Parts: sequence; C-alpha cells; structure tokens
Amino acid sequence: MANWWDTKKRSGNYATGMDVLNYDIGNLVSEANHIMNAGADYFHFDVQDGHYGPMISVGSPVVEGVRKHFPSKIIICHMLVNDPERFIDQFKEAGCDCFLFQLETVTDEQAKSLVGKIKEAGMKAGVALSQECEVSRLEGLVKDVDLVHISCGDPCHDDVPFNPEMLEKVAAARKMHKKILIEIEGNVTSDDVMGAVKKGANLFVSGYKGEKPDKEFLAMRQIINKIRMGL
Repeated sequence: MANWWDTKKRSGNYATGMDVLNYDIGNLVSEANHIMNAGADYFHFDVQDGHYGPMISVGSPVVEGVRKHFPSKIIICHMLVNDPERFIDQFKEAGCDCFLFQLETVTDEQAKSLVGKIKEAGMKAGVALSQECEVSRLEGLVKDVDLVHISCGDPCHDDVPFNPEMLEKVAAARKMHKKILIEIEGNVTSDDVMGAVKKGANLFVSGYKGEKPDKEFLAMRQIINKIRMGL
C-alpha cells in the first residue's frame, strides 16, 4: 500500500488524486490508465445518487471494474448521497479503500455510528464538509476518522470556483488532529497548493479533463513532488 496512505505518520504523506466523474464509461480501463499515466496517486470517485448529488453518477460496478485492473491503487469513494450507510457493504465489496460521507447528511450520533460501521467493514472512514457545514462538527469525531475532506468548491458542479476562505476550515481541522489526512477538492489550481499545504492540507483532488493531462494538474503534481522531496 502507498506510503502516503499511512495515517500513523505525518511527514511526506502528500498526494494528488483525480476525480473520476467526467469519463467515457465505454472506455473505462483506458480512461483509468490516462489518470494514472498523468501521475495521479489515487482514484477519487464522486458518487451521486440523484438526490443529495443532483445526478446519478458512478456506482459500485464502476469502482469494481477499476479495482480489477488496478489492484494496488488507492480508491476513495466520496459518497454524495443521502443515507450513506446503505452503501457501505456494496462499495467495500467493489474494492473501495476509503468510504467518505458528507457530514451534513447525518446527525452527530449517526456520524459516530457510521464511522464505526465503515471501519468494521474493513475500510478507512472519511467525513466530508461542504462549504456550508461548520467545522465545529468535527469535534468529538475527528479522532476516530482517517480522512477529512474539505470542499473548496462544489463537487457536484465543476463550474464553481475555488473558495480560498475554506482553507481556514483546513487549518481548524489540522489543529484538531496533527496526523489525519486532509483532502481538498473544488477547482484547486497549482497557485492554491502551497497556501493549502501551509494550512494543513495534504491530499489534492483534480478534475479529469480527458486523455491529455490538464496543465494545472501537471503543475500541481510537480509542486507536490517537490514537497515530498523536501525542496
């Protein structure tokens, strides 16, 4: 398993992932290869149910198909769904490594229970905060999860610009837990990376732009490589 995925350490665990949403389902394996060849460290699937997430997007069979061809790559499934608990078993069976649910879809009590069930299923547990969700909701929960996701845009709409104010949520989450993985998503550019790193982010999601890697992703990837090497 990838070294950056080790949540027991803090040093060096920086990585770039690519959002598998705008892909050609008829050429799934080819599309996944393009993502890995671009230098992405992991797959980030935005799973929408047509209710919380406005469209019906990636399902567990797609995750299973990618897992079959990429057995050692990390797969994070960002569940933009209502009632995330009902999806735990099917995404575990499909090969999901980290089950990431929107915190605002559950109560605090339900969140604690859900984290336990995700871990019992054998996956890492992650919680995602929308721009509207208060970071204070992480208190009492952050010690139990493996990953915190901060939406700096809108994962359901790729035309929403990056909001730098959300980096204060990153800083607040990092203050709560020094070793947890903190992922940001939402039109993140290479210009945003260093500021986000200083606030405590270490995982960066970029949108998939097709066969030719996006220049911004390549620039972001280069910065992350330099950080990893201590440059």
